[in-house]
Amino acid sequence: MVEPVRKSRFNYKTPASATEEGQKRLQAYYEALGRFVDMFSRIETAVTLTLWAYAGTAPAIAKTILPGVRIDVGSKFIKELAKSTGAAPAARADLECVFQQLGIINGARNDLLHFGATSVAEGRAIVSNALKAKEEPREFPISPEALDDMTSDLRKIAAHLNYRHLGRPWPKAPLNRLALDDVLSAAWRYKHPVTPKTRSKKAQDEAD
Repeated sequence: MVEPVRKSRFNYKTPASATEEGQKRLQAYYEALGRFVDMFSRIETAVTLTLWAYAGTAPAIAKTILPGVRIDVGSKFIKELAKSTGAAPAARADLECVFQQLGIINGARNDLLHFGATSVAEGRAIVSNALKAKEEPREFPISPEALDDMTSDLRKIAAHLNYRHLGRPWPKAPLNRLALDDVLSAAWRYKHPVTPKTRSKKAQDEAD
């Protein structure tokens, strides 16, 4: 006698990462992430060279007295040096604008690389420090489009530093000059989403 097939007590569901759509999402995400990380490393070099230029220090000496300066610290030093050395107001305003956006991207980059992203294959990738947070956690959505927006902004920042502060000569061809001018005058693409803070239980009790 053949026994009837018993239904499993467990409802198995194929994980998104094993589906064709999930695989496409993962590929698009990691390709965008790779482009972003590569461009960020170039910006770190550009910030270092800009710091050396405003400090008026030869590279051989700068490597000794200014080793391994982080993006946030380097940006602050550059703005202070530009002010103390009497840089033109237009140059200082440009640095302020550039480093404000770089600071936003740097903060997102730090969280992204330190905490990673979850639910990428599901199409709702999120970066969160909830596991390690002692207070209100930080979290924000991430996507290939957001990564590409940050990468585009980093290219724009590189152009600002190279052509307006490091003295790189502008292209001679008119079309190339127009293309560079378009990059320099373009609006920032990446807008970091702000996660609304939840009120503490004490504040909620007091409000009630």
